[in-house]
Amino acid sequence: MINNLVLLEAPVTTEAIWVAVILLVLGFLCLWQGWVAYTEPIPRFVIHYNGGTYPPLAMLYGGAGLLLMGLAGLRPVLSIPEVIIGLLAPVWLFGGLTFLLGVFFWFPFFLLPPWYRRAHRAGISRNDPNAMGAFKALSVEQQKAAARKGKPR
Repeated sequence: MINNLVLLEAPVTTEAIWVAVILLVLGFLCLWQGWVAYTEPIPRFVIHYNGGTYPPLAMLYGGAGLLLMGLAGLRPVLSIPEVIIGLLAPVWLFGGLTFLLGVFFWFPFFLLPPWYRRAHRAGISRNDPNAMGAFKALSVEQQKAAARKGKPR
């Protein structure tokens, strides 16, 4: 009886492929917008960020999760090994949970850009994009020196 065991695989439909492609495109767009929010010279996210939720910063992680979800959807077509999918699963889980947490509840302070944390320690106004941009333009050594001189946490 055990020798007659047959595993059935569902055929890959065009709808499943389209959903995976849409997830890939949305993931790329979210990843791009999140990257822009993290790396712009005069950071606009500081205007509205108050330590709570902030979707533009969470989009970086959500985009990574959507990209990985789209890749997993295309696994039968691209013949990606299960081992690779298994290694990418924790990244997908972290990205998706961070996105949901950052959009609906609270964006984790430790995931903010390092220069933002140094600027906060240096006493730069949290919601002034020009002051934050000027601090961001400093070298890392100058930022660290300013953070050491600034108010202690």
